Amino acid sequence: MPLPRQVIEAKNSRKSELPLSSAEQGGDFVFVSGMAAIDPVTGEEARGTVAAETRQILAHMGKLLEEVGSSLANVVKVNVLIYSMLEYENMNSARLWPFTLDSKRGRSGGSARRVAF
Repeated sequence: MPLPRQVIEAKNSRKSELPLSSAEQGGDFVFVSGMAAIDPVTGEEARGTVAAETRQILAHMGKLLEEVGSSLANVVKVNVLIYSMLEYENMNSARLWPFTLDSKRGRSGGSARRVAF
């Protein structure tokens, strides 16, 4: 029996021109689409360090999850693509801020330098 699916569009974000949903809910799970360091309200690209960009993405993801009655506390796994693996430690230190030490998450990571989207 297939799981009921629901497309989720962020209420407090600018609409993307891409044929993507902000997230999709399947049963009790919410799958969030990839995000860039873009302010969800203004649509402006966030500038700064990789750590600051990572915090922007996670804050946006947290707000999206809250809109559907969830939170970053329920995240099971995060997939991360960064331009340069030299920035890995900066991304990783910022990635940990919403997650408590007693509940580490699964993660896949790699360089997006030559990845086509």
